[in-house]
Amino acid sequence: MLLVTVVALAIAAVGMVALRGCREPVCDPVQYPSGGIRISTGGAGGVYEAYGLALQDVLRDELPDVTVRVDNSSGSVDNLGRVAAGRADLAFISADTAFKVPALERKAGAPPGRIRAIARVYDEYVQVVVRRDSTVLALSDLRGKRVSVGAEGSSVEITAQRLLDAAGMGHANDILRRSYGVSESARQLKNGTLDAFFWVGGLPTQALAELAGTLPIRLLPLDRYVEELHRQYGSFYQLATVPAGTYAGVSDTRTAAVPSYLLASLKLDDDLVFRLTSALFAHRRRIAEAVPSGRVLDVRSAISTASIPLHPGAIRYYRSIKP
Repeated sequence: MLLVTVVALAIAAVGMVALRGCREPVCDPVQYPSGGIRISTGGAGGVYEAYGLALQDVLRDELPDVTVRVDNSSGSVDNLGRVAAGRADLAFISADTAFKVPALERKAGAPPGRIRAIARVYDEYVQVVVRRDSTVLALSDLRGKRVSVGAEGSSVEITAQRLLDAAGMGHANDILRRSYGVSESARQLKNGTLDAFFWVGGLPTQALAELAGTLPIRLLPLDRYVEELHRQYGSFYQLATVPAGTYAGVSDTRTAAVPSYLLASLKLDDDLVFRLTSALFAHRRRIAEAVPSGRVLDVRSAISTASIPLHPGAIRYYRSIKP
């Protein structure tokens, strides 16, 4: 009886190792973070939050012995700082904030290279929102208006400043500047206490869709500034169109788009990141049901994360599926 019990326990142990993934030629159990996985997303009502919650749902099924927590943040720069300081394990950022990685790692006292990428997940669209009956027709019409440029520490704030500079309105007193997240910006526009707000996010963004359902809105065309953004700040800024019908009553609007990345701390175990990356792609349709932007996740473009190198666990996944 004792021998049967010992054999059964041995088989169970091997089974657990197999379930948790292994490296060749040695099979080791995955090293899980003692506090679980912390996903840093963005403000309430944004696509980062929705994507993070959908990913949490997937990982709870795929990694049942790992606690997964989703934390809101003020955006990309805040997320980078959290990963660098060890206060987040996964995070979403906009590619135009990647230049801040070295400085934020130094500030946190982290060794260079702690911040790694898992995938380029989707493109974010720059959206400047006004009431449909507003006299504001272009960025230059924002002079003297009450404008939210995004939460402090967000990629929205960086992009808004770059666009205002390109439009010749980069001085602090050119607009009545506010710093709200997307949900608060939508609420203030609806209440008439804000004239316009900047947002950078996937399509559609829940907070904007809800706003358009109760208040007629427009998006300002930004195509005339894309070439300048591209020239000054990098090729990740591309000309794009927010299609008609993305938000109720809003017609085609030419604007700029920028990629977004899912990041991971280098401290995360390689096998764990391998399984996490595998789950991301295996369940992309499930994620897309909650986050329409998730439909564009593709292994061919996912590896294009520019200056942020891929996590070794993610590299292993992409190599494993390469024909």
